[in-house]
Amino acid sequence: METSLLDITGTLVAAILTLFVFSYLLGDNVLYRFAEHLFVGVAVGYAMVVAFHTVLSSKLMMPMIEAMTDGNWGRVLLLGISLIMGLLLLTKPFKTISWLGSLSVAFLVGVGAALAIGGAMLGTLLPQVDATANVSYYVTRYGSVLGWLSGAVVLIGTIGVLIHFHFGSGEEGPVARLRAGLVRTWGGLGRWFILIAFAAILATTFMSRLSFLAGRIQFLVDSARGLLGG
Repeated sequence: METSLLDITGTLVAAILTLFVFSYLLGDNVLYRFAEHLFVGVAVGYAMVVAFHTVLSSKLMMPMIEAMTDGNWGRVLLLGISLIMGLLLLTKPFKTISWLGSLSVAFLVGVGAALAIGGAMLGTLLPQVDATANVSYYVTRYGSVLGWLSGAVVLIGTIGVLIHFHFGSGEEGPVARLRAGLVRTWGGLGRWFILIAFAAILATTFMSRLSFLAGRIQFLVDSARGLLGG
């Protein structure tokens, strides 16, 4: 199947922009800045188009027109409040009237904080506590001996990490010395768990970025072969 001129042009532009980005290895230069600014501009333009079609048009404008047509003035009022609060955000760049957008910003921050806290509690903290205490899961998956060992490692490591972030005053007495020894020993073990976790995350990130790099290099090779007829 013959390759169209549009496909050839798209492949050539993509290869050139990839080389522009790779030129940053030689230091900051005009070519890299051009590719960076082009990427930011295209991303912002694409985000605006998506926001218009998926939010403004489908969630605000069209429902408001339908509500006005049906005479549902309660819904029109709610959508109108949303529209006004959205328009007030446009006043933030202007110092003299920027205070008008503070209500919208406060509403966004409040709702965002509530959703973040609720999501962290229900989606991360509580499932993590349940997974830490659920030793039977590891026994079922890995067998009796290895399962109990895995569950013990998870439980000891989780508690050790929490103890590592303990902050207390330097009280005196046998109980305080016992607590200090516990924090120093078990918390020190938790510190090693943190280091191992960060090392695993760093290695995973490095491997994923390395695969991206290999993919772009393979793209350049395939593009050169396709353009040169190889």
